Amino acid sequence: MIPQYTYDNNGNPIGVFIPINEWNNITEKYADIEDVPEWEKQLIDQRLEYINKHPDRLIPIEDFI
Repeated sequence: MIPQYTYDNNGNPIGVFIPINEWNNITEKYADIEDVPEWEKQLIDQRLEYINKHPDRLIPIEDFI
């Protein structure tokens, strides 16, 4: 699969496009993915909110490893 990225006016990636047949394969393989418990969704939302408020705390994976 070769994803296609979309960028904003500053060149920052803002989205990903994958071919529909690849999407169908993913959704078939992980059919139960939508059964994420509510507490886990809330935890993810909390972490994303923290990341948005503190982008300076992010470390590139290469530096982390």
